[in-house]
Amino acid sequence: MKMNGLTNKQVLLNRQKYGANIMPEAPRKSAWDFLKDVFRDKINMILLVMTVLFGVMAVLGYGEIVEAVGIGCVLIIVSIVNVITQMRSQSATLELRRQASKLSCNVLRNGKVSNIDSSEIVVDDIVLLQAGETIPADGYMVGGKIAVNNSILNGESEEVNKSAVPGFKYNREAPITSDNYTNANQIFAGTTVQGGMGTMLVTNVGMNTENAKILKTLGDVKEVKTTLQLQLDKLADNISKIGVVCAVLIAILMITIHLLSGGIKTSGDIIYIIISAITLALTIFVASVPEGLPFIIGIITSQNARKMSRANLLAKNPHKIPEAGNIQLLCTDKTGTLTYGRMIPVANYTANGQDVGFNFEESGAISEFTNAIILNGRAMLDSKGNIVGGNSTERALFSALNLSLYKISTIKRKNKIIKKIPFDSAKKFSMTVITKGKKTRTYIMAAPEMLLVRSSHYINETGEIHQLHRTTLEKILNQNTKKALRSIATAYYDGDVQDGKIPDKLVFISLSILKDEVRPGVVKVVDALHKSGVQVMMITGDNLNTAQMVAEQSGIITDYDDIAITAKEFDNLSNFKARRILPKVRVLARATPYTKLRVIELARKNGLCIGMCGDGTNDAPALKAADVGFAMGDSTDVCKSASDIIIVDNNFISIANSILIGRTFTHNIISFLRFQLPVNFMLVGISIFFPLFMGIEALTPVHILIINIVMDSLNSLAFGGEAPRKEYMIEPVAGKNSPLISFDTIKLVAYTTFAGLFIFAATTTDLFMEAFNTINSYTSALFALLVIMAMLNGFCVRAPKYNIFAKLKNNPMFILVAITVFVGTYLCVTFGGNALHLTPLNAYQWLLAVLFAAMIVPINMVYKMLK
Repeated sequence: MKMNGLTNKQVLLNRQKYGANIMPEAPRKSAWDFLKDVFRDKINMILLVMTVLFGVMAVLGYGEIVEAVGIGCVLIIVSIVNVITQMRSQSATLELRRQASKLSCNVLRNGKVSNIDSSEIVVDDIVLLQAGETIPADGYMVGGKIAVNNSILNGESEEVNKSAVPGFKYNREAPITSDNYTNANQIFAGTTVQGGMGTMLVTNVGMNTENAKILKTLGDVKEVKTTLQLQLDKLADNISKIGVVCAVLIAILMITIHLLSGGIKTSGDIIYIIISAITLALTIFVASVPEGLPFIIGIITSQNARKMSRANLLAKNPHKIPEAGNIQLLCTDKTGTLTYGRMIPVANYTANGQDVGFNFEESGAISEFTNAIILNGRAMLDSKGNIVGGNSTERALFSALNLSLYKISTIKRKNKIIKKIPFDSAKKFSMTVITKGKKTRTYIMAAPEMLLVRSSHYINETGEIHQLHRTTLEKILNQNTKKALRSIATAYYDGDVQDGKIPDKLVFISLSILKDEVRPGVVKVVDALHKSGVQVMMITGDNLNTAQMVAEQSGIITDYDDIAITAKEFDNLSNFKARRILPKVRVLARATPYTKLRVIELARKNGLCIGMCGDGTNDAPALKAADVGFAMGDSTDVCKSASDIIIVDNNFISIANSILIGRTFTHNIISFLRFQLPVNFMLVGISIFFPLFMGIEALTPVHILIINIVMDSLNSLAFGGEAPRKEYMIEPVAGKNSPLISFDTIKLVAYTTFAGLFIFAATTTDLFMEAFNTINSYTSALFALLVIMAMLNGFCVRAPKYNIFAKLKNNPMFILVAITVFVGTYLCVTFGGNALHLTPLNAYQWLLAVLFAAMIVPINMVYKMLK
């Protein structure tokens, strides 16, 4: 291989043979595809069938076209909103991927260095790499030394040193495993160069890179229906069955009554009776189906998306908001999620056990420590003041000193470097020889155990030199090793080093302790999640000891029976054994993207609702496969595109807020259904009772549409605006197979329905009917009574106790909607005329309607007392 790179002709040949360096793009769905998705919803299908039936009836002259138009308008609005939302989401996701692929790099071609777009790279290109760059393709090192952060692939924050391996032969057919990520010379697309400079030979581009293979799995992962979608499907089935049974029975009953009465004399009478029965049956079916429910779900979803935005949460897939409240197993990455994903210095001990910290001083141990870091390390400040170069430990210590560019320049000017041995992971040390006037000194940074055995003295915080006794340092080192904290030691030697080995009789400077710190609030959040019935599991690519320690610090591991296990051990378990221990697994270390997918699949077989939180490309398949995928705000674009909810502030506590908002969403839907379903069942009862026993049509299909769509849509705003309540977080999680309508809800709906029908039965008494001199004014009063009664019942439903006005200040929308409904009802009755089949009422008639409607409040109080 020649180091002058490919020729233009070779570039073209290799691009034809191995493909371009372009990431795979998921197939785009058209607006028609999204429109078809709308009608996979069972309630929308019911509405479509009803639109067609009412349209046919109107054309045949047995009904009014307004019913078909009304339902059709709802369908059109729902469809347009759904298609626009999904198209925007798809475009945003594709744009994220395009932005992620826009990289430039330096390559050797035709014997010279060229800066090209990463998409133009081909197999066998020689790419020049330096600190801060993202590696554009898979390959292996052929020159230089670099430190690589592989966290987007395996979740590990520890950098891996890479350099050329003499005699290495690449095998294109050999499978890639997690061991390849950490071996001596192979590097992969999407990872970043943290320090050093080098050259790589490209082996795989575009769709053949490891990064692309992970992306490809996203397309293979099928999205499952949310709990709410499953519950709504069941609700639609049940309501449809009830509506069909009621409609058929009433049609048969109506035809039977006419036959027994002897009113049928000609074939025309038979046709008329059958058509009337069908019209009544359809009216009853309209009454039973909550036509506005899809629109209402959309309104409440939009409201909660705004709530999430205020809580630093971006709901990419808003329909997953309620699913967050159903999470039973939350799988979270460690690096960048529970922890910051970067090393943070926490202590700096001299050999006498004194923590001298990292604030620069002109003399003493901290002064020599500063010299060792600035002169010996590879980290530096760029022109913009950013820390670049070196490994994560060197950058962390450099950052802790918080020195200005001027101070750093001064230190380097006073201490002339004459020899430097850079850090090598095999030797585990670095050395720098400097001269200061006539004095020669060697600064060393290494693993603590290497310097302790070679140190005879130490320098304290005031600059005094004392005899070294290792006991204190060894105790500190052991304590921090047990806590899975990283340590690094510094020392100096007065004199030069000739053989490149660490000399004896060192003066020990300090023992620095660093950790990948757990984010603030994580412990509190994990505790809250445990109390709310959510199992938290850490799935990380890091080693078991570190992962277990972070899990203990985070409160994930709390009991002796909690299990911490490696992916290799877990993968060797049969599905039966893995499913059996899964409820006790708290840590899964050294995990690959495929291990994470297996956990989700097994948990789903256990009937659990799964949430997955991550920040790297390696987390993307699991994020998409989970019921709810959370991506941190500073995660990779691939990770964000695969997620459902993005935690903008990178704060783990926001997941708890998301769960609370999700549970509030479900509570608000249930409250709305407790308000809505009695209205629907009352409509069914009224549509049956009045035509059969009173000989009048109390409510026309137009009235039913107004109540079901207009009024209910307004009230969805009211219930959707209900604020979260802390008690929701201590409720047991219902689970994916739980019904939306609980037994308590069924009892309340039944009680309220019978109470409402009782009130309407009371309207057939002389006390009520004597106030009306026409059928139109009587039915107009019934319409007003039902609307006002439903609104007052809404106040009863939202309040768990007797005070129906409790906490209304937290939801001003409820009051505004109530006023709007009352005013809207008055306007419909007063000015609706023939279009709405309504007639104006006088003051006494309004008073009767309001008083009868208000009876629902004390009746509801009785229910609460009985409960």
